[in-house]
Amino acid sequence: MDTLLFCFANDRDHPLLSLRDEDDGIDRLLDLRSSKGHFQKVRDSFATTSSMADKLATYQNTLSLFHFSGHAGSTVLQLEDTVARGAGIAQLLGRCPNLKLVFLNGCSTLQHIKLLAAQNVKAAIIATSTPIEDKAASEFALTFYQALANQYSIEASLEQAQLKLQVSESTTIQVMNRAMVDMEETEVSRNLWYFHKPSDEAARWELPTTAEQTAVEYKPNSALRNALFNALIKYEPSLREKFMQVSKQSESQILWVNDAILSRLPYPIAEPVRRLFTPPFTPEGKKMPIRSDRERLLNYTALFESAVDLLVITLLAQVIDRLIHYRKDGVEPPLTAETRALLQRLLTEGWSNLNPGEVEQALKSLSAFLSSSQEVLFMPEMQELARQFNEKEGFYKCFLFFDDLRRRLNSPAGVANIPSVCQVGEDQLVELCKRMGFWANYQLESYKNIRVVRFFYRPEEYKHEKAVLRTTQNPYEDKSFQEINLSNPWASQSVLLVKVQRETATGVPETADFLNLSPLLIDQNVYIKSNVFDPYSFHSSGEGAVRFKHIARPEDPLLSVLFKPNETEVLQKQDFTTLREQFSTVMTLLALPDPLAATPNEPIAEATDTNIDLLSLSD
Repeated sequence: MDTLLFCFANDRDHPLLSLRDEDDGIDRLLDLRSSKGHFQKVRDSFATTSSMADKLATYQNTLSLFHFSGHAGSTVLQLEDTVARGAGIAQLLGRCPNLKLVFLNGCSTLQHIKLLAAQNVKAAIIATSTPIEDKAASEFALTFYQALANQYSIEASLEQAQLKLQVSESTTIQVMNRAMVDMEETEVSRNLWYFHKPSDEAARWELPTTAEQTAVEYKPNSALRNALFNALIKYEPSLREKFMQVSKQSESQILWVNDAILSRLPYPIAEPVRRLFTPPFTPEGKKMPIRSDRERLLNYTALFESAVDLLVITLLAQVIDRLIHYRKDGVEPPLTAETRALLQRLLTEGWSNLNPGEVEQALKSLSAFLSSSQEVLFMPEMQELARQFNEKEGFYKCFLFFDDLRRRLNSPAGVANIPSVCQVGEDQLVELCKRMGFWANYQLESYKNIRVVRFFYRPEEYKHEKAVLRTTQNPYEDKSFQEINLSNPWASQSVLLVKVQRETATGVPETADFLNLSPLLIDQNVYIKSNVFDPYSFHSSGEGAVRFKHIARPEDPLLSVLFKPNETEVLQKQDFTTLREQFSTVMTLLALPDPLAATPNEPIAEATDTNIDLLSLSD
């Protein structure tokens, strides 16, 4: 197994904070990968001449990455106890046959490249030519290792680090080949890094994955299925006993577990999971192995985006619901100017393009408004997710990875090593899914066409047409609307997030509470004559239209609903009147211009923009 050695020349008695942050940060960034057995991570937070020499000798045959951070000079490294000779360190590194990267994150370490070249070190080397500010050096290293952990190559990781630091600091990276090693140093600018690239192959090196280091074959979905099922068991313990009663045949168990997972997750979460679980078929109908390809990576990001989308929609819907109550009570809502501006941005630009920091701030602001209104979170599990955001762990780390992967897939360069990214991505998806079991407490229901039944001797009854979801395992099953008797008049033509109590005496889920998600999440079937649950989530609004993204097929063109109906809508027998009224109400609550009062100048074109171990089961 490859060894990654990190040596920090910090002082035990008077530690440098930026160096400690870099040490802790890199350790956290690589922790998931090392815990999965992709490599072993060795950390020396207070490196001395003796501890560094011992570790270089101990891991000589497996060392693939050596990182030093601390004070340095042109031919020396300042360690905690004394100064180490750069030539001596170079000799030890020259004996490491598997060495791929040397990162000398100290001041003026350029001359060490010559010392390493003299020992025939063929690894890529990152060094500096001038004194580097401590904060800049730390941020540069953290961004570099974040990219490396996300399965970027060395060269691509350097580019990511430069782009991040370039926002606040003038940052340059000078690429050197072997012929340039003997050239005299001429650059004297601040924050200048040198990248010695002995070969294109060296620059393309990526962190190893388990598949590359062991004979164990990577099995797509095995760990993912295991994580989801055990996460659901926490909220429905009887699943464990039900699983024990299933046939021991591998294929039967897989189908049963898949169905158990999909039937307990709300549609926006279940649908991308179903796409991950469903193998491709030949034209003759023969099942094919699941491939590690770009489409699978797109399904990873679709699941991530749906999870974040549903969280934002739920919190935003509760804020809107609270504003409606303030309006009914004739009370001025405690909206700060910042929160009002945030709501305006979310309801015009949407949130799909927000970076992790912006999403975090949006969730905090919306939660703060509900707290100031003495409103209990409809989804209390958000408190734990918020804690993980604040402490930059768990859910937040997954967020960073998938946000980065989404941008890579949309960039012209794309993803270079797709199979290895698929494996790393699935590990991150497993961490995400471990935190998604609470979705078993919620389900989506779609309603239309309320009927009121009156009797002179008893209270009114409301009959609703409830859209029935077709089961994801049997797409040919045809079910129409069900008429449901309910005691209170839920909003017509709306999608509701319903809390359910799954474990009951009869085994039938009982309705506990609900939150109206419209017009942020809609079901197109309630506006047309259809009985298929066809959900869309809010994307953006403006220029005379409100736009929605198809949840099952996010790559489809956006559904664009004009504020003023056109002939096409009439011909297709669509009636979005309720949707327009709902969106108009939301904008009015925020004291924003009523979109129904505005007429677009020209037609708007559609946008184009104790666990059970299931790992032994293979698809």
